[in-house]
Amino acid sequence: MLVITDLCVDYDGVQALAGINLEVKQGEIVTLIGANGAGKTTTLKAISGLVKVRSGSIYYQGQLLNTVAPHQRLSLGIAHCPEGRHILQKQTVKENLELGAFIRSDRAAIAADMEKMFSLFPRLQERQNQLAGTMSGGEQQMLAIARALMSRPQLLLLDEPSLGLAPQIVQDIFRVIQTLKQEGVTILLVEQNAKLALEIADRGYVLEAGEIKCSGSDLLHDPRVQLAYLG
Repeated sequence: MLVITDLCVDYDGVQALAGINLEVKQGEIVTLIGANGAGKTTTLKAISGLVKVRSGSIYYQGQLLNTVAPHQRLSLGIAHCPEGRHILQKQTVKENLELGAFIRSDRAAIAADMEKMFSLFPRLQERQNQLAGTMSGGEQQMLAIARALMSRPQLLLLDEPSLGLAPQIVQDIFRVIQTLKQEGVTILLVEQNAKLALEIADRGYVLEAGEIKCSGSDLLHDPRVQLAYLG
């Protein structure tokens, strides 16, 4: 579904990604792990078109994305749930979800998907008329994921969904991620909780200083990963 080849990205003349290669197959959960500043968020932003690519290629379902505008990537089926949530705090929960479906015109299906989000995240149904900025951090993270899903993505980019959340909320969110996979959503996950991410992922990549240092389907038992990221 997604193939990245020799991808280089600079920030203000400083190299953030140094020729990385990765792929995501349809139906997989693939995770990127690494220290802060390793290039994980930059990778997701490059895929969704939020940062400019210096060189290399990003292919989605065989189509070169390098010159495709961010809103067009959304229409192609790529949704990005960013680090920090970036919900519309002065809008209600329901309004945030409606705006997540702004590229769609199928009103009945949008209403059905709204109900589906409420079944995935019951707290959102309870708070659908509440201003999003007045909710807890965990509830806001649920809203950010649900809003991204309202575009009916085929590929969901999830950036640090567990950051700063209580352990029970983290477990709830990761159960939803696994449910989404069962429903056919392909997921590229950036996550600071390496153990939790690798437990649910089909494959993983380790990023260090803008380079991929190792990858595979069993990184949980890789001595290098255990030493550096798993304690």
